Amino acid sequence: MSDTAPARPPQVTMAGWMILAGSVIVVLMAFGQVSELRSLQTREAVEDYLSTPPGDSLGIGVQGALQAMRVMTMVAAACAAATAILGWQVLQRSKGARIALSVLALPLLVTGLVTGGLVSALVVAASVMLWFQPARDWFAGRAPAPARPAASSPARPDPFAASAPSRDPLLDLPPPSAPPLHPTPYASGQASRVTTEARPASVVWACVLTWIAAGLTATLLVVTMLVVAADPDALFAEVRRQNPDLVEQGMTDGVMRATLFTLGGVIVVWSGVALALGVLTWRRVRWAAIALTVSAACAGVLCLVMLIGSVLMVVPLAACALASSLLLRPEARAWYAAPRP
Repeated sequence: MSDTAPARPPQVTMAGWMILAGSVIVVLMAFGQVSELRSLQTREAVEDYLSTPPGDSLGIGVQGALQAMRVMTMVAAACAAATAILGWQVLQRSKGARIALSVLALPLLVTGLVTGGLVSALVVAASVMLWFQPARDWFAGRAPAPARPAASSPARPDPFAASAPSRDPLLDLPPPSAPPLHPTPYASGQASRVTTEARPASVVWACVLTWIAAGLTATLLVVTMLVVAADPDALFAEVRRQNPDLVEQGMTDGVMRATLFTLGGVIVVWSGVALALGVLTWRRVRWAAIALTVSAACAGVLCLVMLIGSVLMVVPLAACALASSLLLRPEARAWYAAPRP
């Protein structure tokens, strides 16, 4: 390692503190979850789940389910405690800490579902960010690629030199004494080129929010469709119990099944497209950033409409609004508008 280490990129700083703070939150939530496992409300919820499909096919009792939840919660707390320490080590440019975070990502993501899953997924997403540029160059001890030198401006003609008889007199005019009305890319020089080559934090946050929201949405819908495919009668009976008017409106089990699979399939494909657009947006593809902004805005409108039926839709609504607003910030638009090196 060289004596003059390269400066830590802002993406690494943000990812390290996200891992550290998120891991601490997971640990606190895990201890809160363990204390609630002995409550009567948790026991009744587990009994209700095990008495109806698909929980009745697990073949375990209430005590076994509570013990499994306790083990998963403690494993999540142990993984989060380890990732909190590793997050601090990552900020010190530890390559082993980055590899250890990658190893702990999967068990933390799975066991973190007991504590809600959102914060643990955020820690995993921050761990993935450590394998993108310019983090890879920083961990390898390499300085980022230098910016291209600015093109040298042509020499100005001497207005006092004697001109040839055939010379155009307009060429002998003095140079302009005021800046142009519309700034040109050459006026900012090399400093602006270096600034536009660095990925703005707003783009980083927009991509991370897209990956988390789209990934969780696709996962939840796929799990729901698998449950419906395995045993649709129990789910539809519960839906009819909560909404008795559906039968009078002609919503039979077949219609509800077809509607669920059609809308679920469309949203899963939409989420996959959003994930791909997030990758292209990260790689500085301008049309992908525009498409991702439009996609987030449309998803936000859909969440706003569905907010009437469920208050939980405020979470994806906030994620869509924040992602689209981040991509519309001036530094993000300037980064995409600037010529790529």
